[in-house]
Amino acid sequence: MFKKIFRIVAWILGSLLTLILIFLAVSVVPIDRTPVYQSEAYQRMMERLDSLKISVQHASRGYAVGFAKENLTPSHPVALAGYGNRKGKPYVSVLDSIYVRAVVITNGEQRAAIVSADLLIIPPTVVKLLEEKLPSIGFSIDNTFLGATHTHNSIGNWGEGATGFLYGAYNDSIVHFVADRIIRCVEQASRHLLPSKLKTTEIPIREAVRNRIKKNHPVDSLFRVIEFQRSDSSKAILMSYTAHATCLFSRDLVLSRDYPGQLVDQMEASGYAFAMFMAGAVGSHGCNPPEFGEPCMGWMTETISQKINTVKTNMESVDDSVITMLRVPLELPKSQAKVSEDWAVRPWLFRSAFGEYPVYLTALRIGNVVLLGTPCDFSGELSPPLDSLAGSLHLHSMVTSFNGGYIGYVTPEKYYDVKHYETQLMNWYGVGTGEYLTEDMERLLKIISTQPD
Repeated sequence: MFKKIFRIVAWILGSLLTLILIFLAVSVVPIDRTPVYQSEAYQRMMERLDSLKISVQHASRGYAVGFAKENLTPSHPVALAGYGNRKGKPYVSVLDSIYVRAVVITNGEQRAAIVSADLLIIPPTVVKLLEEKLPSIGFSIDNTFLGATHTHNSIGNWGEGATGFLYGAYNDSIVHFVADRIIRCVEQASRHLLPSKLKTTEIPIREAVRNRIKKNHPVDSLFRVIEFQRSDSSKAILMSYTAHATCLFSRDLVLSRDYPGQLVDQMEASGYAFAMFMAGAVGSHGCNPPEFGEPCMGWMTETISQKINTVKTNMESVDDSVITMLRVPLELPKSQAKVSEDWAVRPWLFRSAFGEYPVYLTALRIGNVVLLGTPCDFSGELSPPLDSLAGSLHLHSMVTSFNGGYIGYVTPEKYYDVKHYETQLMNWYGVGTGEYLTEDMERLLKIISTQPD
């Protein structure tokens, strides 16, 4: 009797072990440590960039600018996106309403829209709809620069596959709601254009940001600003910073814009008719308050707004009236999402879990300011070479994240084996991805810096 039971148990255990081994054989693979910049994808991308030609047209009419905002707060609670351990829980209250904001700028010959939404990212599912809908208002995805504030307390239900498990099951009505609000916002902004003068600056605010991978390691502390002064005396401000919008905790089941929302409100209360914020190179960077939670939001707002007030009268004029935008498909090697230090999920399983969407790098030049859009949490440690190159080209660079695709965290190669959320769980494309994207954007900077015909 015992021998029979033993044989049955042994057979069951042997079968389970066999199934586990088969699953592992088809689902995981050793990590390939060949740097991305030695891959075929790198070669294809360099060839694409080398063949990219643009004609920058000179316009002498100056700029005209319009702006608008649209409320993104749903009529009923939906899932929150931002912290995976919430597992798609809905918000229970509204701490502050969320919005989409847009600036439309034209020089009489070309025009562009800059859009930022109080979302974790601009979801690829929304971008797909925007490609269809933008032409109906005279724009296209090729002259619409997208970004997000990256608040971790905004709405979910926009992702498919495994993303739906983390941030709420996909809901087509939410995706259409977000896309329609963006369309309406851009359309409203384009209807209220007035002649405008532009100014820009970068403000070091070291005390408000920390390196969250390695304590006391370098950070990009520059708070980047574009100010629009319209002919009716109204002023607007576009702001970008590298500190993650994570003042609130994962246990805070509230809808909120986090500190970027309070900062925008403070700017509008202090004299600006319109303010908007875009997450900068937030990879490996966190906010650095004395206390997290709601006090963090107030501290970040006060610290940043005080610094802005000290430089308001010393901004550099943007006299060149060039407007041009590039949206370039980004070549990527096979994914290598880690399950351990030396093993990764096979690409087919990763695609099945998270879906497969095209990703792009974007560059928008407005005079001597270039906004560089990335489909990731791009590390602020990678910004200095871009700032240096931009300076040598007599340009100001502003790197933003979450431009409508998502490829995880992009951090310096030196951190690849560091045991940290960003470099283990969320590093999806192998050794050297950060250096690869940096080189791509350096080339975009050189291309878009072409002098007007």
